Amino acid sequence: MTAMTKTMMTAGLGAVLALGLSACGSSDGPEDAVEEFANAAADKDYSKVCEMLDPEFVKTVESAGEGGCAETMKKSVEEGGGGEELVADPDKLDIGDATVSEDGNSATVKTTYDGKDSDVKLIKVDDAWKITLGM
Repeated sequence: MTAMTKTMMTAGLGAVLALGLSACGSSDGPEDAVEEFANAAADKDYSKVCEMLDPEFVKTVESAGEGGCAETMKKSVEEGGGGEELVADPDKLDIGDATVSEDGNSATVKTTYDGKDSDVKLIKVDDAWKITLGM
């Protein structure tokens, strides 16, 4: 892996993990997906976390690391490469309302964690909500 690839992957992974407990998943509604992701993150269930990410971002993570998405995320957290807050307390997460696009394929969920407001962006992939970095 080149230094540039590693830097790009670390920055992207850090951005996803920095969302910590305000990310998404594959549940019925976008708010449910945020809660499901929060629980997976708190449990350090990196396989579940990866299942809940936009497949395009998963490809980026997998191409930059060794051992797939879950192993790369685990190493990143353990080695201080970003996402240490991923294992924070899901009980401190306040999940607000979702705004779903007219076509129903994207959404934004308002969250507050530890006094910080965040917009979590999701897309629908095969009828499941996934976290995405773009929108």
